[in-house]
Amino acid sequence: ESVLRLRKGHMPVTHSEGVSRVFSKLDYSGIALLIMGSFVPWLYYSFYCNPQPCFIYLIIICVLGIAAIIVSQWDLFATPQYRGVRAVVFVGLGLSGIIPTLHFVISEGFLKAATMGQIGWLVLMKCDIWFHSHQLFHIFVVAGAFVHFHGVSNLQEFRFTVGGGCAAQEVL
Repeated sequence: ESVLRLRKGHMPVTHSEGVSRVFSKLDYSGIALLIMGSFVPWLYYSFYCNPQPCFIYLIIICVLGIAAIIVSQWDLFATPQYRGVRAVVFVGLGLSGIIPTLHFVISEGFLKAATMGQIGWLVLMKCDIWFHSHQLFHIFVVAGAFVHFHGVSNLQEFRFTVGGGCAAQEVL
């Protein structure tokens, strides 16, 4: 049923060229917003006791996300010649989390980063027609959002319990 609902969301794309263009722009903008939005709580709770890097990382992800949204609104961006550019923009937006993640691992330790946050994994696959990789990708995006929510909830719980707080001078 979930796959059918996801497919229903892509039905307007096949309506006409103009409608397809509009929905592709909305799709790419939604992806950028999802990536940006998933960074905010993670950065907030990961750097809860270090507001300066948190603020800097938030500005960086917002600027990159807004740039991705702006670029995705260009008609030229939707052409097959710019398929590589689309990939680079969104992979770059996602990979922009590497530096804050390394910062968190170095400052908090690997064990805390692995247990308080979330661990992602990459599954490479390709299927034909039924359960096509793009459909499965959408399912994994939703599953990833739940994993992300669980990880951020763990960080929040840790920060609000004994031992997870900040020294007095570090609090906002």
